[in-house]
Order: sequence, then C-alpha cells, then structure tokens
Amino acid sequence: MAEEKKKKKPETADLRPATAEDIISGLKNRDLFINVPKTLLKKEEWGLLTVLSIILAGIFPVYFINILLVSFFTEVGHFWTTHLTENERKNLIDFEKEFRAGYEMEKAGKWDEAIAVYEKLIPKYKSNPKISAIATQRIDFIKNEKSGKGN
Repeated sequence: MAEEKKKKKPETADLRPATAEDIISGLKNRDLFINVPKTLLKKEEWGLLTVLSIILAGIFPVYFINILLVSFFTEVGHFWTTHLTENERKNLIDFEKEFRAGYEMEKAGKWDEAIAVYEKLIPKYKSNPKISAIATQRIDFIKNEKSGKGN
C-alpha cells in the first residue's frame, strides 16, 4: 500500500542539446514530411468572415452583396455625422465671417491686427471650445511665424 501511494515520476524527454548527427538524421527524414498531402482545410486559414462570404456568395450574386455592404457602411457613417441645430449653424457661420476678416488681415501682413481679431473670438465663442480652439491655434501659428520658428 505504501508503494501504491508513491507517485511515479513522469518520464521526461531527453533535454540534451542537439548534436550534428541528430540534425543530419533529421534532414534525411525530411523527405517523409515533404510529401504529406495537404487538404484544403490544412492549407487555408478559415475565419468566420471567409465562411460567411462563401455562404453569401452561394446565396446572393456578388453585386448584390456589394450594394448591401455599401448601404450598410453608409448608414453606419450617419451615426458619426455631426448634426448642428439652427443656432449652432448660425454661430458657426458668424464665426467663419469674423475669422475670415482676421485671415484677410493676416494675408495682408497685418499680424497684430489679425491677432487682435482672433483674440476677440476666443471669449465670444467660449461656449463652443472647438471653435475657440481654432482661434487659439491661429494665434499660436502667427506668433511662431513672426518669431521665425515656423519654417
């Protein structure tokens, strides 16, 4: 009974490093592994999308699947589209008009006047941080250009 309680140690594989003779004998037996017939399932990696495409191609014509996919991705894109209310749209148009005035001064080389216009836009449009960030970035750009760091 004491012998039954003793656990046998599992046989371990030979852990010695491979010698040149082992490598050469492995290369000689390589011909056995080269001629193994490969089936379609062993050669290809089958994913769910591949299987689904094959099934759909058997059921529907290819052009119909393409039309469905284009329609699907178009509608999914509508979820990411920004929709503005009328007040937000009016705000954006007003900002663009005022920003354009500053940009025209900038093109004429009136750097300080352009900065003054952009600085007025920041507090006016602070309710929309993305819009005010545009004016802030433009001010930083002009200051970098004037100091010669822009090139």
